Amino acid sequence: MCFWPQGKIPQITFLPGSSAKVLGLSDTLMLDAVGAQAESVHLRMMIEQPFQVALQVEPRVPHIESLFDWFNFEAKVPQLRSPMMLSAYLRCLLIIGLRIHAPLTEDLASKRTEVLRRFRHLVELHYREHWKIADYAAELGVEYDRLHNICKRHTNCTPAELVNERMVAEAKARLEKTGHSLKKIASTLGYADGSRFSHFFKRRTGMSPGAYRTLTSQAENKNLKHLRRGFSDWP
Repeated sequence: MCFWPQGKIPQITFLPGSSAKVLGLSDTLMLDAVGAQAESVHLRMMIEQPFQVALQVEPRVPHIESLFDWFNFEAKVPQLRSPMMLSAYLRCLLIIGLRIHAPLTEDLASKRTEVLRRFRHLVELHYREHWKIADYAAELGVEYDRLHNICKRHTNCTPAELVNERMVAEAKARLEKTGHSLKKIASTLGYADGSRFSHFFKRRTGMSPGAYRTLTSQAENKNLKHLRRGFSDWP
């Protein structure tokens, strides 16, 4: 079972008689599948880089091929294509990958990774409360500079950038998938008023929330792929 993020396509060699099933996944679908549950932080970190997990001749998870088949069937039948069904199948596949993925060794690098993992978990819990980075560092029991260095080393982003990208990813999902007013979306994301949310969103994306919603509602818009990018920046 292999996975690779956008732009990191590996070279794969198959022996004669082999077969494979390939799924193409959008950023929006990945965001829905990863979700915001207890395991979400681990899933986010797992899918940052290409990975592969070995399935035995008798698979450890016998229904894994069924999940691929169900996903493909849902995606290919025009009358179906339910985003909720697709994200549910994908979530199951990702959790399976997480369960059988080789664990990290206990060394300095893994300890740093654990700090990053805990930070992201806290972000999931508190980004809508607009915690300051100093609050995250204090909760983690590390110095601000250490948290900053760990994030830059592993993600090439500052802690603040990671928090902001998480907020943008959630804002994009709500603008695309709900009919809620901008005021309500702003409120659910912890903004006191719509203007502050609009200012933040435009500063991060280059367009207003209303303009983004209008463009992404156009199914044939050639700019959608670029506009929807952002989940690849978060995790």
